[in-house]
Amino acid sequence: MTRKLFYEDIHMTHFKATVVSCEAVTLQTGSKSAGDKKEPLYRLLLDATAFFPEEGGQSADIGTINGQDVLDVQIENDLIYHMVKEPFPVGETVEGHVDWQQRFDFMQQHSGEHILSGIIHTRFGYNNVGFHLSTREVTMDFDGILTGKQLRDIEHEANRVIWLNLPIEISYPTGDELSALDYRSKIEIDGQVRIVTIPGVDVCACCAPHTETTGQIGLIKIVSAGSYKGGVRLTILCGERALNDYYEKHQSITSIAQSMSVKQEQAVEAFEKLKTENLSLKETANTLQSKCLSMALDALPAPSESAHAVLFTDITDNIAIRNAVNDLTGRYEGYCAIFSGSENNYRFIVGSKHLDCNEIAQKLRTGLGAKCGGNALMIQGSVGGEKREITRLFH
Repeated sequence: MTRKLFYEDIHMTHFKATVVSCEAVTLQTGSKSAGDKKEPLYRLLLDATAFFPEEGGQSADIGTINGQDVLDVQIENDLIYHMVKEPFPVGETVEGHVDWQQRFDFMQQHSGEHILSGIIHTRFGYNNVGFHLSTREVTMDFDGILTGKQLRDIEHEANRVIWLNLPIEISYPTGDELSALDYRSKIEIDGQVRIVTIPGVDVCACCAPHTETTGQIGLIKIVSAGSYKGGVRLTILCGERALNDYYEKHQSITSIAQSMSVKQEQAVEAFEKLKTENLSLKETANTLQSKCLSMALDALPAPSESAHAVLFTDITDNIAIRNAVNDLTGRYEGYCAIFSGSENNYRFIVGSKHLDCNEIAQKLRTGLGAKCGGNALMIQGSVGGEKREITRLFH
């Protein structure tokens, strides 16, 4: 098996190792329609490595070997393979460098996940049935439902565990010791089991690197929760990720408060007030638009003078326009159409009680490239064109 240096010293970022094998592989990149573009890569096996591979729901470490970027790290039958672009001679001694910033970030996220999973399992008996850790997000799936208040209490308790700065212990129990141990595990494990223990909080089988103490996690924040396969999926942020999230949200609330000339703690109240005022103004505007639209309808040629009613307007209230079209179809024998907007982009509704609106829809598509849909009684969509070009299609 490959010697796993990340277990011997979690802080090891520079190491030397010997090339055991280096095999050429070809991976397809891009879509088939792009011509089945293929990229030659090399599958490098070393006698030892400090690169943690993709395993247990966690993405692999990144870094370099002799200056080459390590594109991926995978483990198969206790052998750890590194994907690189250029080959290395078998027997050569190489030097690896693991990106510590990502390693420590992943350690913070994974250790934080153990704290939350341990608390949830102890308090509610739920199991962590899914875990994903990447550079973008950390998600955790549980086989039970949690309320907003429960999640708030869980989050607070998790951060209290951080403040206690408890040791995170790694052990390799014997078979007899393991059989007497009450620990969490998502899968059946053959061979030696690695146990990660946070005293009084969690005992779990895990292969990943962890922080040495809970205090090194820094902070745990549950940022979202949603239903997932009869349970709940949590998205969390730990350590620097949580701090950066706070920076961004603090900047946002500061900007909002400043724009409304209120204190930060008054921003939500001010926003609700602004939303209520805006809704009132919108209702007033819609009422006025309906009145203006009614006046415009009265100015149309009388039904005795024209079978069709075609109106162009700046009014944007879709409900008022639809109601107006319905009103017109009771007066005119032909198509009743209202176009709202400008020549570059009109939104329109066309209705008729006596003609098939699908036919005018086809004319609008063929003649002006309109995008529309509906049925025989009414269609709606968008189109660009001059008024005279559009009007001509109705005659």
